Order: sequence, then C-alpha cells, then structure tokens
Amino acid sequence: MPQTATHTPQCARYILDAARELLAEVGYGAMSMRQLASRAGILPGSLYHHVAGKQELLLYVLLDLHQQRDAAWKARSRATSKAGKLRAFIAFVLDRQAACPAESLILEHEARHLSREQSDWLARQAHGLCGQLQRLLERDGLPRAEAQSAAVAIMALLGSAHALRQHTDIWTASRLHAHFHQLALRLLGVATSTPEPL
Repeated sequence: MPQTATHTPQCARYILDAARELLAEVGYGAMSMRQLASRAGILPGSLYHHVAGKQELLLYVLLDLHQQRDAAWKARSRATSKAGKLRAFIAFVLDRQAACPAESLILEHEARHLSREQSDWLARQAHGLCGQLQRLLERDGLPRAEAQSAAVAIMALLGSAHALRQHTDIWTASRLHAHFHQLALRLLGVATSTPEPL
C-alpha cells in the first residue's frame, strides 16, 4: 500500500489539498498529474517523489478525507449524551454534507477507482462514519450483523439528503435532521411515538 513518500508535511498538504480540489472539480478520470503539479505549485516530475501515481494519490486523498471526518465526529460525539447519539450522528453527517460538499462527492464517487486491495487497505486504516455508526448501534444492543446492515442502510439514506436540499427550500437543516432521524428509527424498528432510546 502507500509508501511513505512525502519529503515535508507542508508539501504533502499542498498536494493533498490540490488533489482534493481537482477531484471535486473534474473527477478522477479527467484529472491529470500535470494539472495536479501545476495546482500544487510544484514541477510535474517532483510529484512522483511524493506519490507513485494517480491511483496511489487517490488513496491518500480518500484516507485524508476519512480521517478528517472521523476526527470531526469524535470531537463532536464526546459532547453528546448516550441517549442522543443517533440524533447527533445524523445531524453531524447532514451538517458535514452541507458544509463540505466536495468531501461528500469525492468519498461517494471516486472510491470506485480503487482496486479491491486498496479498498480493503483503506477500510482498515479509516474507521469511516459507517463503522462509527455500526459501533454506536452495537453499543445500543443490536447484534453485530444487524448493526452492520442497519448502519449501511442509514448511511445510504443520509446520502440522499443532497437531492432533498436541491428539491425545494422547505428542507431546512432542522427539518432534514428530524426527517432522517425518523427514517432511521423506522429502519431500526423503533416506534416513533415512544421516547427514542438512541
């Protein structure tokens, strides 16, 4: 998997930031290493001192995005009571999607360019929000297999929020939070007229 190839943390950050911008603007297929070098402010040949190629670069960008998102959730979740974790998790994902649309776009659409081995490596390195949600559901009593399926389904539901935001102005942040929380509770089989345990 990726080898340590960065000479300075600052240069690595420029490359990751430039790659993230280009991936959001033109996508993996249209992005060239020459464009990336120009955007990062380095010579094209110098880029290969940092990464072996375009696919390895994509892997670094995806890992970086996962780590940033995971760290943001962990920081926010520490301040949340156990009873409100699911609601807080849903609000966090929806707020993050709205605040960082390029991040969501890249994570949802560009990972398909990874090989199976790279995808497996990335899954081991980055816990990912789906894994965080699965652990949250397991702590609330769901068996591992059910928690895993439910987490995948809830994350898929949350992925549809962008379409609702574009559809009409009535989908405010608070309305989206409430709507997706209710959908998640229904998916989990929790009666919505009773106090929510999650």
